[in-house]
Amino acid sequence: MIGIDTNIVVRLLTRDDPEQFDAAVSLVSASSASAPLFVNPVVILETIWVLERVYKVDRVTARKQLAGLLDTVEIRVPEMLRMENWTSWLNSAHPGFSDVVIADLNRANGCEKTVTFDRRAAASVPGMELLS
Repeated sequence: MIGIDTNIVVRLLTRDDPEQFDAAVSLVSASSASAPLFVNPVVILETIWVLERVYKVDRVTARKQLAGLLDTVEIRVPEMLRMENWTSWLNSAHPGFSDVVIADLNRANGCEKTVTFDRRAAASVPGMELLS
């Protein structure tokens, strides 16, 4: 298994550098279910941030693009990030993707709740509560 950095994922989604895009496609093509590429949660969060902030992709589109890429046999994500979580993450009304992922990862690891000082997150992210 080979881990990939955010810039590889971004190239695959944006195709903004033809040479790097071709190299990234070759890497994915050389991978398989038995020899996948690993995408960790930090790469997922960074990719969403880059797509939304740098490339100005709207929230729903950015999340759907990334989910589509991660739902391939060549890509492996940590067990807690399997696609059943993407539905709730994609449909979240909260604009901060990282808050949604943080709350869900914490829940998947046995946390009864995630406390925050972020009022918006506490109001719109399932499993988050305001610490006051």
